[in-house]
Amino acid sequence: MMREQQTVERTETKLVGYRVVVSLNQDLEEGIVVQLREKLSANRPVIPNQTNEGMYLVQIYPDGQWTPDIPFTSIVAVEVNEYDQEIEQFAKYTIPAGTFVEVTHLGPEADIGDTYDWISEQELSSSRCFDFEYWAPKAAFDQEDSTIHIYLPLESSESKPA
Repeated sequence: MMREQQTVERTETKLVGYRVVVSLNQDLEEGIVVQLREKLSANRPVIPNQTNEGMYLVQIYPDGQWTPDIPFTSIVAVEVNEYDQEIEQFAKYTIPAGTFVEVTHLGPEADIGDTYDWISEQELSSSRCFDFEYWAPKAAFDQEDSTIHIYLPLESSESKPA
């Protein structure tokens, strides 16, 4: 498994998808985020104004705290250039513009916990109220050449619902 790291400026990103509040342990036991990813893939054709073929996973931590047992908000979504009023069954969410550390996880999704452990050891982000992952189109999550981009805010960017 390899990791690459760089600092990037990102513009505001509008997302549409599904939201759930669950702990990491519960998600790992029940496969909740994987189920949401599959549900979003199936329902993706009804979402207008999409900008690309990838997907996002936004993780919002209560009070900036995280342990495997504390429930936090996960949003599995696609990027849109504007919100459409006719998609009420989906959650809307905006990732704020700002400076982020981008860590690229190269390897199977099952090993991404090791990358998050490495991020913690490197102290790459002083305050993590949220982070997010970008999954490339048609990502093969169980393959050795799978790529997942993880973004950690460097500034006090506040994540916000739409």
